[in-house]
Amino acid sequence: MGTIDYYQTTMKGIHKSLLEAVEGLTEEQLHFRALDKGNHIAWIIWHSVRTEDLVLNLMLQKKSPVWNAEKWDKKFGMDPRSQGTGMSEEEAAALRIEDMDEFTKYMENVFKSTEDYLSTISEEDLGVVQDLPGMGKRSLSEVIGGTILQHFASHLGEISYIKGLMGLSGNSV
Repeated sequence: MGTIDYYQTTMKGIHKSLLEAVEGLTEEQLHFRALDKGNHIAWIIWHSVRTEDLVLNLMLQKKSPVWNAEKWDKKFGMDPRSQGTGMSEEEAAALRIEDMDEFTKYMENVFKSTEDYLSTISEEDLGVVQDLPGMGKRSLSEVIGGTILQHFASHLGEISYIKGLMGLSGNSV
């Protein structure tokens, strides 16, 4: 298995895990914050998918993120540019996703966009270094393997922990 195959397989698995992580959660469970601290699952999912959308679509492919192209910001009444980094605890806690079924459609569209993009790159492309806003000089491999996959792994762990605090089972991965 080459690196591209690994990234494609791993990304599909993480996408599946993210969708499963929110499946069947009530609005109360999605916005639960233990001791009124930290991030809730809705914020974590929004932030994770927005990060993937911004990094892979805007930064790497120089195209409009799915969030903006499909006007999801307007559908959810949210900021067209924000993805959560730098938000205060109060701002993050105030973020609401009241229709997770609709938000899941956004997630699926981002995931398809990512999976389509990964099918277009080559092993040689992975070594190409770009100077990315807010990230500095990074190879494509560092962005996909580090920034995106590690980011998702940490947030999936966070979601599992929050679900455990509520007495729910965590993720399948």
